[in-house]
Amino acid sequence: MPLTELWNERGTITKERLRWLAKSELAELLKAGPLQFVIADCGIKLMWIPAQQRFEFWKTVELQIADSAKPICRAQFPKEIAYVASEWRGRAGECLVLLEKHH
Repeated sequence: MPLTELWNERGTITKERLRWLAKSELAELLKAGPLQFVIADCGIKLMWIPAQQRFEFWKTVELQIADSAKPICRAQFPKEIAYVASEWRGRAGECLVLLEKHH
């Protein structure tokens, strides 16, 4: 990590990372409209969270979003797991938020 593309079982979805996200920017994206979370954990296939579950999922990871511009001190996060967030665009222009897991 960091990843250079997003994929699923059918192949590459996108190679277009728009920007790294701070926790506040991610919260604003959630308010702005639909998005889909994608979780990257080293050695495991990408986990795609259905868009209709985004708010429930957000509640489970909100406290674990790290600042991508600073070193990660896992001891400061619940269960010593932190996520670095970035915004991507899918083929059809949909908003995808990649959470790269650090544990």
